[in-house]
Amino acid sequence: MKLNGYRASHRNKWFLISKGILSSQEFLLFEYYLDLMAFDKSHGDKFAVFEVFLNEIALVFNKHEDTVKKWHDGLFAKGFIKIVDERRKLYTVKSPFRYIVGLTKWGGEAGRYATEEKDQTQEFILENIRFFQPESEKILPKSNGIALKSPISTENSLGSSKGNSIVSSLIGSKKVVLIKQKVRSDEEYQKIYADSGFDVLTPDDMKWIDQNITEKIEIENSEHEKGIVCVYFNNDWNEYRSSLTNY
Repeated sequence: MKLNGYRASHRNKWFLISKGILSSQEFLLFEYYLDLMAFDKSHGDKFAVFEVFLNEIALVFNKHEDTVKKWHDGLFAKGFIKIVDERRKLYTVKSPFRYIVGLTKWGGEAGRYATEEKDQTQEFILENIRFFQPESEKILPKSNGIALKSPISTENSLGSSKGNSIVSSLIGSKKVVLIKQKVRSDEEYQKIYADSGFDVLTPDDMKWIDQNITEKIEIENSEHEKGIVCVYFNNDWNEYRSSLTNY
């Protein structure tokens, strides 16, 4: 990564942390990806995309590769990044012109987005930032006059996704994937704790989460499904299909 130039940065981005939409680590990685993104439209298919090599990114953050993968998987599951080319490890973000200054040869639209988003709700702003709303944030039908949030954790993937126990189902016409993280050794949890810089979660907390908490991801479309297979099944479509079930 060349540390030259600049890009637009919106002040309203901080609600992503204050409202718990992204962890601080996911937020920093998202900002890093924005800096990696190619802004020159003359580059053709390279415009608005960035390469993700987790081993190199781990060196930037001075963290273990598994730790950075956790942050990356969080951004993907929450709809902040999307796969463009699996083989070349290319990703993109929604509304790339939002991060490009308008008064430059790049022809960005950062000013327009800033004007439209002024004093708007976080839901309105999120429409410009992410590709979809994750199932974990959707509100279930009211019961006894009280709106209930879906009881799903989105902060339970503590490292590599390999070995996860995954069951899929259909709710309505959409596929839903339930992800349960594999339980690791005490030594692995100690290493993740040391590498991640968690202020709240202890190694025992991490182990309890992996033993008890599942995450539900609703498949939005075929492209999203391909991303799920890439991230959680290591591109093994046979394993993915064998895990699909209806109940």
